[in-house]
Amino acid sequence: MDEDNNTEELLPAERRQQLVDWFKSNQAGTSQDLARMFGISVSTIRRDLDLLASEGLVKRTHGGAVSIRSRATYEPSTDLARRTALEEKQGIVREALRFIEPDQALLIDTGAVICHLLAEEIAGLDIPLTIITNDLHVAKVLTYKPNIKLIVPGGACRFGSFSLLGEPGLGFLADIRCDLFFMSAAAIDEQCVSETLLELVQLKRAMIAAANKVILMADSSRFMERALHKTAAIDKIDIIITDEGLGREQIDKFPSPEPQFITAFMS
Repeated sequence: MDEDNNTEELLPAERRQQLVDWFKSNQAGTSQDLARMFGISVSTIRRDLDLLASEGLVKRTHGGAVSIRSRATYEPSTDLARRTALEEKQGIVREALRFIEPDQALLIDTGAVICHLLAEEIAGLDIPLTIITNDLHVAKVLTYKPNIKLIVPGGACRFGSFSLLGEPGLGFLADIRCDLFFMSAAAIDEQCVSETLLELVQLKRAMIAAANKVILMADSSRFMERALHKTAAIDKIDIIITDEGLGREQIDKFPSPEPQFITAFMS
């Protein structure tokens, strides 16, 4: 979409068709960004997105919308992910914090903004914890915290990300046991959790095996999708924390009693 293209004179139906076309080549957009691109007010773009969502053409988030298409190979940039469903992610993180107790050993996943938000909240806690992570951003946030013992198993840094993958991290994880693994995912359906990158799958599998309890944090836009590489069967997940955008009809497709679903509401 050309930012100089003035869409104020377009009929609403024409404008919404341009929105649909935009989402065919873009995974997500915030209401503010879309309003600026289309030269209309934020309230108007929200009404457009609500209508498109009601027709099943996009999936609404609190701050914008995401496209409904296969996640098999798509991986959003960190900058885009930070602006997409931000309030939903913050609510999910608040729920995740309820599971943290003094003297626990925690594994924190890599490759997702929601893990960075969790680390930022943990940095404000005043309880003794051991944190193990292969995410450089998480490690940076938790450095110089006297109450936190920080362990970074290591590996090769993937270009364009904060993730350390491969050895020696995989070997280290094979020999430890942690209380909780706070996990992220590119896509989740009623059968499995999946990712776009095989090396990331290998790391996540090692973390699942090292944890007594696996807590998956994911906003509702991640659900009922399948990425290229299967990470784990859904019964390997103990708890799923998501936002109210995931409806009861979708939740009922998952096996019970595990994973247990927890819905984070907006503050």
